Amino acid sequence: MSVEAQRGSNIRIWASLAVAGSGAMWGGFWLPLRWLEEQGLGGAWVSVIFFAVAAVSPLPWMLRRSAWEGFGTQLVNGALLGLAFTLYTVSLVLTDVINAILLFYLTPVWSTLAGIVLLGERLSLSRGLAMLFGFGGMVFILGFDHGLPLPRNAGDWLALLSGMLWAAGTLRSFLKPSRGVSLPVLTFCIGGLCGSGAVVALAALIGSPIAAIGNLGVGLPWAVLFALIFFVPPNFLVLWAAQRIDSGRVGILLMTEVLAGAVTAALFSGEPFGLMELAGTALILCAGLVEVLGRR
Repeated sequence: MSVEAQRGSNIRIWASLAVAGSGAMWGGFWLPLRWLEEQGLGGAWVSVIFFAVAAVSPLPWMLRRSAWEGFGTQLVNGALLGLAFTLYTVSLVLTDVINAILLFYLTPVWSTLAGIVLLGERLSLSRGLAMLFGFGGMVFILGFDHGLPLPRNAGDWLALLSGMLWAAGTLRSFLKPSRGVSLPVLTFCIGGLCGSGAVVALAALIGSPIAAIGNLGVGLPWAVLFALIFFVPPNFLVLWAAQRIDSGRVGILLMTEVLAGAVTAALFSGEPFGLMELAGTALILCAGLVEVLGRR
């Protein structure tokens, strides 16, 4: 094997590890969110702080004029992805952790539908199975206790909507990529800040606890620290790796978030996690695997 081939192989290995590790970290993302909520800092404000901290991180790379190439296109991508992550963050404190994570990870279903409607793709067997597994997983998670298996509360609906927006943002990012990683990170943070600000304003208007600011002096340093640990590094790692390994492998490796989220929720959340939730987790994992393997 040549030196160049060996170097390329090593980069792919490191990129794969970066994505898998980032997914696992995001699987425990709900833990600091719930802890900050207990300190009186609402989920919407945590989202604002996280995005504000993350927005600073790419600025040194944005000093070059060439780094701003394609800003308008990336801003639309960032608006979709940033709002998606904002709604996902808020959903984690408004509903059961496993519900939020798995409803968000119905993205293979929405990406399949978007490919058919917007790109004229054919409904292949693999994509049909991905949709079947995805909706089947949602049925198991939500259950029939209260009639039709529909989202039961605001958190469920936000998680579902966040997955749809994430699918739209990733599809558009795939069709209109950026040369580097700093501009996508910056526009993602801009979109997240705008989305978080809108959620804070709306939540404050209706008196929702997610807009509570509590003891900001105590909560703010911890929120900044958690952002630096759980939010900033995975953003860079995933966006860096996505330019070095194929999108199918990225999708598979990010499913570590579902596994880590299911395990941490079962161990630490105190929320029910029985056979129905386990079956839903397995089906949505199957949906993700079938979807990304079918696109190879």
